[in-house]
Amino acid sequence: MAKLVKLSLEGDLTSGYEVELIQISEEERDGKVIIEGIGGKLPPAAEIYECYQTWQQNYEQLDRIYRGGEFRFLGVETNSNVSLAKCQQLSQTLEQKINDWLDAPGFRAIADNILTYLNPEEDIRFLIKTSDYKLWQIPWSAWIFFETHPNAEVVFSSFDAKYGEKPIKVTPRKNVKILSVFGSDDNINTKPDREQIERLKSVGAEPTLIVKPSVDHLRNLLWDKSWDIFFFAGHGDRDKNSQKGKIYLNSTESLTPSEFKNTLKSAIVDRNLKIVLLNSCLGLEFAYELVVEFKIPVVIAMREQIPDDAAQKFLEYYLLEYADNNRPLYVAVRRAKERIAEEFQNKYPGLNWLPVVCQNPAHIPLKWGDLYNKISLKQATVTSLVCTFIVVLARILGLFQSSELAAYDFFLRSRPAEAPDERILLITIDDDDIDYQYEEKNFTNRFSLAEEAFNQINQKIIPYQPIIVGLDIYQEQSFTNNELSETIETLIKQKRMIGVCRIGDSQEVPSLRINETFAQPQSIGFTDVPFDPDNLIRRQLFGAPSTDKCPTSFSLNLRVALRYLEIVLNQSSVMKTLSDGQREIQGIFFRKLEFNAGGYQLPSNRVNGYQVLLNYRNADFNKISLRDLLEGVYDLELPNLIHNRIILIGATELDSHGTPFRNNLNKNMAGVEIQAHQISQIISAVLDGRPLFWWWSEWQEIVWIGSWSLIGGLLVWKVRSPLSLGLSSITAIYILGGVCWVLFLQGGWIPLIPSAFALILTTGTLVFYRNYPI
Repeated sequence: MAKLVKLSLEGDLTSGYEVELIQISEEERDGKVIIEGIGGKLPPAAEIYECYQTWQQNYEQLDRIYRGGEFRFLGVETNSNVSLAKCQQLSQTLEQKINDWLDAPGFRAIADNILTYLNPEEDIRFLIKTSDYKLWQIPWSAWIFFETHPNAEVVFSSFDAKYGEKPIKVTPRKNVKILSVFGSDDNINTKPDREQIERLKSVGAEPTLIVKPSVDHLRNLLWDKSWDIFFFAGHGDRDKNSQKGKIYLNSTESLTPSEFKNTLKSAIVDRNLKIVLLNSCLGLEFAYELVVEFKIPVVIAMREQIPDDAAQKFLEYYLLEYADNNRPLYVAVRRAKERIAEEFQNKYPGLNWLPVVCQNPAHIPLKWGDLYNKISLKQATVTSLVCTFIVVLARILGLFQSSELAAYDFFLRSRPAEAPDERILLITIDDDDIDYQYEEKNFTNRFSLAEEAFNQINQKIIPYQPIIVGLDIYQEQSFTNNELSETIETLIKQKRMIGVCRIGDSQEVPSLRINETFAQPQSIGFTDVPFDPDNLIRRQLFGAPSTDKCPTSFSLNLRVALRYLEIVLNQSSVMKTLSDGQREIQGIFFRKLEFNAGGYQLPSNRVNGYQVLLNYRNADFNKISLRDLLEGVYDLELPNLIHNRIILIGATELDSHGTPFRNNLNKNMAGVEIQAHQISQIISAVLDGRPLFWWWSEWQEIVWIGSWSLIGGLLVWKVRSPLSLGLSSITAIYILGGVCWVLFLQGGWIPLIPSAFALILTTGTLVFYRNYPI
């Protein structure tokens, strides 16, 4: 994590300085503050400044005396008293004085905290805020701290940001717009600079090169167009008395910031100029005025005169680190300084002190990759459309069905608990109940329910007048118990009992008939249920063509529910078949399931009959085991449990299936429980307004998926920081999940997984293109 150090110095060279470590924080907007508000003092620095001036006077003579080359400065005069050895000695003396000064007792608490909270491997922007311009001239990078922290660089400002730092506003465009001005070049060679600027086209720049322009020409370019970077190569100069800097545009015209202040204000405020790079001599005064008076975000300039070949190399190395390697601007400057210092160490002592970064502290300096957007709005939109097509095609091919059903199951299980449906009571028969019948009571063996046990059940429950009894146990053989047969015949005539058969599948699942006691079609219902490809039950079958062995077209759950509603609502018929074949019960529309409903992509033969989505109730039903019922355990409670209720009788061990709630071999749901959920869905929708599942049409789902794909494209287009993009994408997916969840609670099953995948696919595709352009 990159760090920001803010250090404030108020005072002057002769009286010393009040120092405050304003803060050490993470280098980002609203970054975490690690420490703040540490006070201290520094002694007068007049001796250091004098030493710097002496070094400066000696340094500026070296190029003409020893190299025969030129500085990017027009006014150098040779002094025969200067030597390389003397300049080296002066630079060492200056470095020692700076370290002694910063080792003062009044500054140690600040220095200790800086060393404690900063790691050598971190990128560190060391912002020095001072209104004393002479402190800007002193090479702070000579402090030993910068030797032990190779990615730290000094940045100067004369004021602190009132509301903290924020990223510079980025103009959304595909290339970095650079206005490159090559001014007066008497006795120097700016051709390498032009080549370096031109080379930036390969890393996303769109440079405009102008050579020796007039003042009016430059002014018009800054007024009429928007630029990200202003670059100048040529001769520069300063007025030591007024602390004003200037650049030479051509052999006759020079320019100071104050001479085109309105142009600068327009370029900075209205047209969002972000960086000024002055690769010329004596640019610090020019930079100072740009930052202090015009609040330009960042200026890189040279403190003193710089040899022409060193200036060329600095630009090359800086652009390599900043543009090619996308390092932070201040780290790129630090790396370039180190390289030219090492390359020219035997010729120009202190050369690494020359490049200096000045900034408006209201803005965080941008990386090269943040200056422009390789992704245009058109590219984001087109990519979104292509990714939407890919996702929709994959969905049609069924590639998302498993994941969509998994999400559906998760939502189903995650819903808030519901109140039990007290209108339904289950009489269950498990293995212990079977043993109870045939081993303890010695009843006649008839699979899961003996005739004697069935007869006793009727004797127990019928007196309490249940509305309807559903027998979810196959009864193919005729009853031998006359009393039982008579009881059932009476219940059937009264429409109070319904038996079951199975339509079956001619290939795998055989049909099962019901005995002649349940001879009337309205007294039977089939128990067939549609299984999904993963063998879970998520669908409910209302009707299907009858067979000889199972002569009914109504399912058990529909028969029982309709009979219950007819009694409760006192109506002879409560279900209508609409003109399009859809079913309606008391004005409640039970939408027929299609092969591609919601997340399904089923073969057409899997949706035969009249199927609807099963909205399982997130609650258990009241249950009584066969043994407890016959042993009288619930005798006192039977009136409340049975009167005007639906009674379902069924085995639990021999008839169990996978559902979204229990989807493994050890935790399946009994068939009688599934029947209870199906019956409860119908009567709860009609009587309680409990939502049924619904889904969108295919074109609505495509628009929905495409919308999230487009959101992914827009995020890449607008958000530059990888961290911010990652957080934004995660947030978008959470919002998508939240919307799908809220709608699911209202019965809506809309695409979640394809939409999230479309967002991720679009985002990933554009990020890959942005980082690895083809």
